[in-house]
Amino acid sequence: MNILIVEDEAFTASLLKMLMVRRGHMVLGPVATGEEAVQLGLSAKPDVILMDIHLAGEMDGIDAVGAIHKEVKVPVIFITAYDDPAIVERAMLHNPLAYLKKPVNPNDIEQVLRQSF
Repeated sequence: MNILIVEDEAFTASLLKMLMVRRGHMVLGPVATGEEAVQLGLSAKPDVILMDIHLAGEMDGIDAVGAIHKEVKVPVIFITAYDDPAIVERAMLHNPLAYLKKPVNPNDIEQVLRQSF
């Protein structure tokens, strides 16, 4: 499975990449901004996106998913520290496969992927 990782914390991005590669997935990125996510999401058309909400740059993860979904419907798993009801509600408008809280257990990601694909 081709997974695009969008995470602006370098350590978390590296950890997610390592964990996904160890589980046999191909990883695109990681990228740190919403703008980069849109560009790579549209050009590479990954099977799924692991998306943080708070990102470097002008565009947050929810807006990035919205921009990608205007062109192509790529499934998304939000991985974030945010649990503010307004943010969760805004994210849910994009019908994510899951909304996982940090620190995330990689087994939770795998379970969502197995159930969804």
